[in-house]
Amino acid sequence: MFPNMKLSEARNQRGLTQEQISRTVNVSLKHYQNIEHGLTSPTVNIALHICEILNVDPREIDEWKDRRKEDKF
Repeated sequence: MFPNMKLSEARNQRGLTQEQISRTVNVSLKHYQNIEHGLTSPTVNIALHICEILNVDPREIDEWKDRRKEDKF
């Protein structure tokens, strides 16, 4: 099991702004803000690039966790 971490927490721990990350991954500031607030899911490439910048495992990011209930057979 991976620990939960908000994308904003990971960004703040690295001392980066939303604008710095959006410029580095080449997306608009608004798009990055939507990703950070969980309103938009990033592409795999963008998600991996963000995680590389923040030095976190993508499975740790709370906004990207699968929220579906598990079926019990």
